[in-house]
Amino acid sequence: MTVRLVEVEFPEPMVPTEVPVVARSVYGSRIQRALGALQERGLSHLVVYADREHFANMHFLIGYDPRFEEALLIMSPGNRPALFVGNEGMAYAAISEVEMDVVLCQSFSLMGQPRGKSPSLKQMLSDVGIGRGARVGIVGSKYFSPHEVDDPEHASDAPGLIVDTLRSLAGYENVVNATGIFTDPVNGIRICLDVDDIAFFEYGAEVVYSGVRRVLKGLREGVSALEASALLGYAGYPPLSCHITMSFGERAMLGLASPSPANKLRIGDFVNFGYGVWGANMARSGFAVERKDQLAPEARGVVEDLYIPYFQMMARWYSSLAVGRTAGDVYEAVKDFVRDQQYGVVLNPGHLIHLDEWPHSPFSPGSTCELRSGMAMQCDIISSTGAPYYGVHVEDGLVLADAAIRAELNSKYPAAAERIRQRRRRFTETLGIRLSDDVLLMSSIQGVLSPYMLRPELAFGL
Repeated sequence: MTVRLVEVEFPEPMVPTEVPVVARSVYGSRIQRALGALQERGLSHLVVYADREHFANMHFLIGYDPRFEEALLIMSPGNRPALFVGNEGMAYAAISEVEMDVVLCQSFSLMGQPRGKSPSLKQMLSDVGIGRGARVGIVGSKYFSPHEVDDPEHASDAPGLIVDTLRSLAGYENVVNATGIFTDPVNGIRICLDVDDIAFFEYGAEVVYSGVRRVLKGLREGVSALEASALLGYAGYPPLSCHITMSFGERAMLGLASPSPANKLRIGDFVNFGYGVWGANMARSGFAVERKDQLAPEARGVVEDLYIPYFQMMARWYSSLAVGRTAGDVYEAVKDFVRDQQYGVVLNPGHLIHLDEWPHSPFSPGSTCELRSGMAMQCDIISSTGAPYYGVHVEDGLVLADAAIRAELNSKYPAAAERIRQRRRRFTETLGIRLSDDVLLMSSIQGVLSPYMLRPELAFGL
């Protein structure tokens, strides 16, 4: 697999003027799917916790995401959903179009705010039917393995106030972790997108690309990380799925650091940044040079030693994707690089994406998880070697879609389908990477690895 440097284009952004929205009927069908999974598990109630960071399961069901506060969604077969919110959530709950009871729970309000108008959380949960005889599935953001905890069925990352109160009403044994209903890679109801989701994620990806493009074209000696991050042009929508990261030099090894005005770009610096919104995330790294001889002497082997093997691995990753293959197959295709003692990666070679940046990852050794139509995922493979090479990170998103979904997308969102076709042509013709027909590319610079960040149009291809 011969790798060469090629000229790539950074096409003009094509951000849609109309934002795809989820219809009320879709939310209704999601609630019914969740209730169906609830009954399959022999549960009587589903209690979904959310806060500003861990919002995705709740938003998926009802289109509501907590802002300053916590929230709790209680569902049971035959009953209207009940949403418990704090003081500031009462008015904001109108953002959801789902028919439900919105109930003030001032224990979810910020400290110092009025708390005398609502009964105790215990009384409120009792009022919606949770008591002796109830079997409750609590949904946080994680579920656990026997390796981690002694009793994974009953372990929950939801706040102790909520879990303890549920246990006091229903009994310890009757409150179980049900987060897998949403995020289990095999059968979680949030794992596979419909065409409306795909269109919304594609919209978000183009928003992200437009900002990333400005950064790649605007990096220059002396610019601060804060000034560079301003080039992203983030205006508030779609909401961020993670903090914006932008760092230069040694600070770039922190990975998750926010942009600092004191962090100035010098020639030869390592550059690392990432930008993610609901359903879309892109990240890039490289060196702030225009050519190899501007690298520090100890870093001049980085292209041959690290970047070229990384690009070869990434090409194998993309080529291994198809509906019906297993996540273990994908891991097997890249394992030699991933397991490399010097340049390998610590985290999974890729993961799923949704409204949240990382709901789960099926990509692990021997994984039998089947790749299904509608799965949205990230080519997010991070090599962190430390100085002098620092590492490499190219992250873009895609969706697997069978012929039926592709046809529906083309019919319902023809402009999005055309943008996806254009991305595919650039990707396969310029980078030379083979793709299954099932792969829908979300990024307009998919797979572009530019080792010299001050000359970003020079990238690797096969």
